[in-house]
Amino acid sequence: MDIFVARQPVFTSDKKLFGYELLFRLSLDNVFPDIDGSVATSSVLSNTFFSFGLNDILSGKPGLINFTQDLLLKQTPLLFPKDHIIIEVLEDIEPEPEIIDALKSFKSQGFRIALDDFVYDQKFSEMIQLCDMIKFDIMATPLDTLGPIFNSIGNELKHITLLCEKVETHEEFEQAKAMGFHLFQGYFFSKPEVISNKGLSANQVTNLKLLNEVSKQEPAVDVIEAMIKNDVAISFKLLTFINSAYFKRPTAVDTIKDAITFLGLQELKKFINVVVVSGINPDKPNELIRFSVIKARMCEQCAHVIKTRFTPEELFTVGLFSTMDAILDMPMADILEKIALSEKIKDALLGKDRMFRQLNDLITSFEQGQWDHTRFQADKDSKLIQKLPAFYMDALKMADSFLDSD
Repeated sequence: MDIFVARQPVFTSDKKLFGYELLFRLSLDNVFPDIDGSVATSSVLSNTFFSFGLNDILSGKPGLINFTQDLLLKQTPLLFPKDHIIIEVLEDIEPEPEIIDALKSFKSQGFRIALDDFVYDQKFSEMIQLCDMIKFDIMATPLDTLGPIFNSIGNELKHITLLCEKVETHEEFEQAKAMGFHLFQGYFFSKPEVISNKGLSANQVTNLKLLNEVSKQEPAVDVIEAMIKNDVAISFKLLTFINSAYFKRPTAVDTIKDAITFLGLQELKKFINVVVVSGINPDKPNELIRFSVIKARMCEQCAHVIKTRFTPEELFTVGLFSTMDAILDMPMADILEKIALSEKIKDALLGKDRMFRQLNDLITSFEQGQWDHTRFQADKDSKLIQKLPAFYMDALKMADSFLDSD
């Protein structure tokens, strides 16, 4: 059975990761919340969603999961650990007595409850009293329309965490924060905050020089080893990464030389690219770096399934650097003038390569849970589409293992 899972980050007001909303389907034809009622829900969960491992998906953070009226009435949330999930009550669920009773039961057992895509009506007052979080989709209810609502029901909202959903720009993020929202969901973090001609700091220049060193056609391993040994932070991250659960090593690696030997030159280059990118702007949320590593790994794996003019290692680099403009808040063209990458990689990063544009669009749609994308529906039986769920889970594990070393 094909299982499609994606997670969307939720941030605090200081852009720290709060948790993830989880989206999943059993296939491209079967949306999870609409499972036939004749199918035992517990069996579906145990045979599909839990096969991934909750910790692998959430990385220790809380997960927001949508539940339909039918699933709430069947007490399905009780199959999940209460400390790891937040029950999302879908917007089309009416405050009927049996629903209120179910929510009271979940609440009494320690579960947190969120009202999803909320549109205020007085009839929801009892639901509001039971919930811990309310999510407002600002595409459906724009921020400018929410002020009067907040003023009129302010007392009811005092105990509630407000989550602003579909935040796509930094202007929306700042406006929502000023209005009193506590949590934020959307892809504003993956776009440049300010496109300007600002210069790079000395540390950023140094990091770009290291990228240049490993980007050479024949990099000198001894030179790279010396550079790593001279940087305590990179040395620590390399040893932590090589000894992480991702590699499942029976014995620990204790030296930089042994770590380099174990990884090999190509994997070492990828590691250095990631570590440099992750440290090049400490003001950016870690989730942006995680986002970049996930995309890089998925691009690399796709190269083993489809024919391109790029090697898998090159596609890893393109995927990783595809968000560099957001990381440095600079135009991509200006950044590429400072990095010694090949012309075909630069063309891909500048959007000039049609194949990479299509691949990037496909992977981005998968990451965001947009499985109604035309490419998924048109090619849902293709080898690439069928492998994307496994590629995504492997990429999550790789990204989380790397960033756990921070």
